[in-house]
Amino acid sequence: MKGWLASPAVAFLFIGALLFGVQAFLSDRAADGDSNRIEVTATEVGFLADRWTRQWNRPPIERELRGLVDDYIRQEVLFREAVGLGLDRGDEVIRRRLVQKFELLTEDLAAQLEPSDAALQTYFQENIERYRYPERRSFRHVYFNLDQRGEAGVAEAEAVLADLRASPNAVTNDRELGDPFMLSYEYRASSPQEVTREFGARFADAVFELEPGGWQGPVLSSYGLHLVIVTDVEESSLPDLDEVMGYVLTDYQREVRERAQEEVLASLLERYEVEIDEASIQDRALRR
Repeated sequence: MKGWLASPAVAFLFIGALLFGVQAFLSDRAADGDSNRIEVTATEVGFLADRWTRQWNRPPIERELRGLVDDYIRQEVLFREAVGLGLDRGDEVIRRRLVQKFELLTEDLAAQLEPSDAALQTYFQENIERYRYPERRSFRHVYFNLDQRGEAGVAEAEAVLADLRASPNAVTNDRELGDPFMLSYEYRASSPQEVTREFGARFADAVFELEPGGWQGPVLSSYGLHLVIVTDVEESSLPDLDEVMGYVLTDYQREVRERAQEEVLASLLERYEVEIDEASIQDRALRR
């Protein structure tokens, strides 16, 4: 990794500098657009050839490359004429597209930056709680279908619970103690998110509050009632950087990209005089 990119702050300043360079380049191109000269430089030819290569997994032959250049010239002519006629103004689709393309410049630049090992380690330590492994629990359950049992289901579940507690060492068949269940009767090392996905948030919250060992309940889920025994608990823990490197790198680059965009926008705004009709905002805004 490149050691000079020591922090997100350095990274977004670097991206900002590059974006200003791009802006200057585009400004020059816009000035050229006022003339009748179209120059297809080696940069444009290289871009067209590279795009073809990425799409077709081979370089273009001369005839194909000349066709790409002809199409580029055609688009450049039509684009300049459209701008000259003001066709880009007042078109919300074009406006959004141009804004999106400018924002993508930042994203493309951020994707090309490799932070140093020290930068990632620092970022990881500053945000380590974000990557904490959740507590995981293993449990078994007995299911009672309230749609079939009706109001008697609660009492029947409590009766089975009393029997289980009276003979805690007895071998039991969880399937036969209650009703048939469409999912599993036993879950191993499940996170709160995984339990929520299977049974709903209310059930997951209850399971992760239960003391391990011994049958407890009844616990309500989106399916009905359950008697639950927590058989194992894996405590929440913090990972090493190597274990979550992919997540850390993605988060780091996203932060660099977002901060770069904010910095560039703030700098660009300094070049503009912004005037807002505050009265119209008061007139048109929803009153609360």
